[in-house]
Amino acid sequence: MPFTPIQTFVGGLLLHISTSSLLADTGRVFGISGILNGALFQGHERWQWAILAGLVSGPMISSAIGLTSLFPGDALTSLKTIGVKRLAIAGILVGFGSKLGSGCTSGHMLCGLSRLSPRSIVATGVFFTSAVITANLSVHPHSVIPAYSMALPPTSVTTALFAVAGIAASAYYGLRNYLTSRHPVSVIIRTTPYFFAALIFSLGLSISGMTDPAKVLGFLRFPTPHDFDPSLAMVMLGGVLPNAIHYHWVTRASEAQRRSTRLLPWEKWSVPTRRDIDRRLILGAGIFGIGWGLIWICPGPALVNLGAALVNRDLAALRSVSGFISAMMAGMYAANVI
Repeated sequence: MPFTPIQTFVGGLLLHISTSSLLADTGRVFGISGILNGALFQGHERWQWAILAGLVSGPMISSAIGLTSLFPGDALTSLKTIGVKRLAIAGILVGFGSKLGSGCTSGHMLCGLSRLSPRSIVATGVFFTSAVITANLSVHPHSVIPAYSMALPPTSVTTALFAVAGIAASAYYGLRNYLTSRHPVSVIIRTTPYFFAALIFSLGLSISGMTDPAKVLGFLRFPTPHDFDPSLAMVMLGGVLPNAIHYHWVTRASEAQRRSTRLLPWEKWSVPTRRDIDRRLILGAGIFGIGWGLIWICPGPALVNLGAALVNRDLAALRSVSGFISAMMAGMYAANVI
């Protein structure tokens, strides 16, 4: 895929807005594999289902307001080129590995690296390495566009992209302030911030190109010069770096200050504090990386693509992404049992 620095950077900003806002307002980490596993097999909490609903609903909102033209690539077309067996194998590996390794790209890379979590630093290094090796050794169905082919959007589109990020941030905080003032606190009010943060996250994945397997493959083909697409490195600049700055700012405040100025009154600070690095973490991250390197999407993009397939009524894409998600859930279930 061509190098798309503007779209991917703005997508990274949207990922930052959603994950950092959720952390500051609820004290929770936006780790999608953990959220999916919890919703299906463990706590079955409402906030987890609200996030999953927001991720799947994102493409419907994007389509309704005409944002799909801003997305790089064609995620559903890329997804349909992947064979059923490969989807199933990769899904099991992604589900099993993300559960065993306590996270995936969202929880460990986007959120964990920004918190300088030792577990996330190690897990990210392991799964990225195994994904790169797998992507370079495996045969893939996608055509390759040289990395030096850059696609810069027109000025009007660039302006629109940054406007979307600004509007999303303003809308979230406006909604957050409104909901905080509402009494009594109903279930709908408690779960709405999660749903809305997931909508923004879904949009960030689509604009960055992370929902397109061919786009992710181009990034994982590093260090092959002809195949490598550096676009997703811009997620680090637009998402991880701002998250790190924001997390440092949040943690400087006392618990009383967090609760009075940012934390939603019905929530409590629950950011993971584990720092140990064990064999489960390393093995799980390695298995997850192999699965990611085989199919080039992970739990978050898969759920967004499910929503896109439903919106577009694309039955072939729906079968592909449903098969992957089903296999991923089976892998998570197996890891829970073991």
